[in-house]
Amino acid sequence: MSKPIEEFIKQQMGKEIDERKLISMLKTQSLNVRDIAEKLEVPLQKVQETIQDMTERKVMFDIVDNEIIVRDAPLEGGIKYLNPEMWQGDTLKLGFVSDNHMGSHFERIDVLNLLYDLFESEGIKTVLHGGNFIEGEARFNQNEIHKRGFGRQMAYAVEKYPYKEGIETWFVSGDDHEGWYNQREGINSGEYFQMERERAGKFDLKHLGYVEADIDLNDNKYENPMWCRVMHPGGGSAYAVSYAPQKLIESFQPGEKPHILFIGHYHKMSYNNIRGVHTIQMGCTCNQSIYMRKKKIEAHVGGGIAEFRRASDGILNRCRVEFITAFDRKFYIGKDKYWKG
Repeated sequence: MSKPIEEFIKQQMGKEIDERKLISMLKTQSLNVRDIAEKLEVPLQKVQETIQDMTERKVMFDIVDNEIIVRDAPLEGGIKYLNPEMWQGDTLKLGFVSDNHMGSHFERIDVLNLLYDLFESEGIKTVLHGGNFIEGEARFNQNEIHKRGFGRQMAYAVEKYPYKEGIETWFVSGDDHEGWYNQREGINSGEYFQMERERAGKFDLKHLGYVEADIDLNDNKYENPMWCRVMHPGGGSAYAVSYAPQKLIESFQPGEKPHILFIGHYHKMSYNNIRGVHTIQMGCTCNQSIYMRKKKIEAHVGGGIAEFRRASDGILNRCRVEFITAFDRKFYIGKDKYWKG
């Protein structure tokens, strides 16, 4: 190979592919690698290397018949299996949190840390999370965020989310807030959060999936199943705290009702038994934002602990829910109101 050709190839390989342009292009049409190379005027090898690198950074490429497209949303969560060692005899205790909105001026990192201190003191090993771990960016929240950009918000969340040795947090990602990045940038924000946390040396976050996931609590070891669903549903808050969960459960198809339902999104705390489903709204660790105040949406700040018991045949026969409530920051100034179990 002559030197001019070598230099030309080196020069072409040194070209940077505009990743935003590539994502935008693949959201509207499926193309093979050769088509992409021709459109972007770069070598095939450069396209292959870029696709591989972006895939490792959780960009949601789909490859069908050698053609590539970018999905707008991750796959919904499937069925996961709880470690049976989490049971203490016939008793299971789980912590729960939701809607942290890290990166917002209204975040309550203090409350989030308090909850994990309490989980640790109670010997809890698994925490369920209902989504919206970051605030994200949209047209209407620009004055409510202190971290701009996907990378900055994620780095902040990786740094600030509480870490406790021996505690795992199983979380779903929402189709709003972190989900806005899914839709615009084509990145699986939930998998990215877990990946970056692990790169930081902390292996405590387990992404269950997008919007919802089911967890088999009996690990297929009993004749009778017992399973819970963790959801970040859509829609706004209703006039009554229990109304949204009620309508949600009423909408489930026959045979698809979970035994236990954990719900994020609405920033509410409640326990109801609806159609035989133990239904827990998980609260939030952020104060009422300007947007929420404008929409007349109350924020129930805090989280909680749920305790379940099963009979000898695996059937759920007891449920106890404890809500851990928090108040405005000013409530704690100069006063000894920091409690532990």
